[in-house]
Amino acid sequence: MPRRTFRIFVELEGMYRNMVEQLVLYAVNNNITKFTRLKAERYREVRSLYSQLPSHYAYTACQDAAERAHSFLKLKRMGRARKPYPEVRNMSIWLDDHLWRAEGLTSISLATHKGRVRVSFELNKHYLRYVNRGWRLASEARVKLDYKERRLVLYLTFKKAV
Repeated sequence: MPRRTFRIFVELEGMYRNMVEQLVLYAVNNNITKFTRLKAERYREVRSLYSQLPSHYAYTACQDAAERAHSFLKLKRMGRARKPYPEVRNMSIWLDDHLWRAEGLTSISLATHKGRVRVSFELNKHYLRYVNRGWRLASEARVKLDYKERRLVLYLTFKKAV
């Protein structure tokens, strides 16, 4: 992956991480476990803080944060959480159908703060098995950065074509 493209995704991940951390803290402080309530209360503020990002990053950050807060509050009720607030350690960027689109079999286009970025990926046996058996790509995906190898790891979801 070109250095410039990887740098764009590093910046994107930093902004997305900040959004999720803020939203998780707010959700835990206010005992919010549902995405719709978190989005209703915080979406506009997060959207205005990160106006350079496409709006659906704020939307997916609310989804991510609501799941993390729900899990943490459940563990806290069971007495298995040691800390007062959850840590956001592992980060994967959630993408909905507005943030990415497939372009052929070997590349995708992702919306970022620097415009759309085209990323090619290697085909593997698992991917080809799904495609050849009539499955198609679902609307959601996730992207994770691998800093050691300076690459993106793309998690695609498939659904059965009817």
